[in-house]
Amino acid sequence: MKRSVSGVLVVTLVVFLIGCAPQSTNTEKGAGYGALAGAGMGALMGQIIGGDTKGTVIGMAVGAAAGAMVGAMIGNYRDRQERNAMETARMYNYRPSQGSMLHLEDVRVEPEIIVPGRPSRLVMTYVVLEPNASRPIPVTERRQIISGQEMLKEIGPKTVDRAPGTYLTEQEVTFPRDLREGTYAMKGLVEANGQMSQKDAYFRVARIASDSGYAFRIQKVDSPAN
Repeated sequence: MKRSVSGVLVVTLVVFLIGCAPQSTNTEKGAGYGALAGAGMGALMGQIIGGDTKGTVIGMAVGAAAGAMVGAMIGNYRDRQERNAMETARMYNYRPSQGSMLHLEDVRVEPEIIVPGRPSRLVMTYVVLEPNASRPIPVTERRQIISGQEMLKEIGPKTVDRAPGTYLTEQEVTFPRDLREGTYAMKGLVEANGQMSQKDAYFRVARIASDSGYAFRIQKVDSPAN
């Protein structure tokens, strides 16, 4: 019964927040209002999950982080071919007899300093090879932002036809102003020809002073424990 009442309160608050948020086409303002509403919803959902025990604090912390990330604004998508089929095959000693090949080389977050309200880039580089070098291959991309065991946001799936070769793709995202300090992971996933390749990049977020007030420093780390 208590959880049912809490669920009603969540819905009521979400409606209230959405109704009060001004409509704007400005990316910076849109990200702020979206993060505010998302954080409120996430915190209350975390409280419901946590119940009335010590888990409440943990649940609210996870919920607020996830809710704030919901407010991240998704921007432009860019891609370019880094190497053609011949260059890529030579680099990987690939032979047509091997059949289809899919390999995610690298994932990363750029730039090193994130200014609230300005877009950052979630970058992936991957290889796709196939015996028929002239046949387009549908490749599906996904990007996920993870904190601990919780997936805070998924961007995708996005499917693009690729000629065999090596590709670099960038997805712009404007992180919310109330991004929490801590260690996150960006998980990149690509799927093609019934194969999947994935890779994680761990990064630590720390708030620092800047000319505009504050910014976030992104530091790549080897594992979540670092």
